[in-house]
Amino acid sequence: MTYLTTGDRVGLGPLSRELLPEYARWVNEPDVRQGTGPMGFHTEETELAWYERASTASAERAPAQAHFTIHDLSDDAAVGTAGLFDINYAHGTATYGILLGERRGQGLGTDATRVVVRWAFDVLGLHNVMLGVLPWNEQAIAAYRRAGFEDLGIRRRAVWSRGERIDEVLMQAVRE
Repeated sequence: MTYLTTGDRVGLGPLSRELLPEYARWVNEPDVRQGTGPMGFHTEETELAWYERASTASAERAPAQAHFTIHDLSDDAAVGTAGLFDINYAHGTATYGILLGERRGQGLGTDATRVVVRWAFDVLGLHNVMLGVLPWNEQAIAAYRRAGFEDLGIRRRAVWSRGERIDEVLMQAVRE
């Protein structure tokens, strides 16, 4: 398999139409839904619409977004997606998001995060990448810190999760 870029444990490839059933299954998993915040449910049809928008945005000369499929290098299996959103070249900023299917807790998300941030800095020329994470998702917060993100602040009661209004932890990676 050919990847756009690799890390120690993951390879990042483009989004794939053939993986739409996997993308829909991953985003509908209860653990993933609680961590990413979608209130609706996803089908192959809604994933197709997302895929077309995301693929088009990622293919622009100066992409407004950059979406990747995450592959585990140990067996080339697709294990999730990651992306940069709201890319602003004038300010050198973007927002990061990741979604892993069944292979959470194995270091793949940390490696994927490092590789996407490296892409943001080295390929896109950005300076600052930000993300939001829910405070109960301690595993993700630890992974982001291992990947080079630092705490930026708390957005008070900004998210509805698990039946209540909660804070959002804001984190950033800055090109050094």
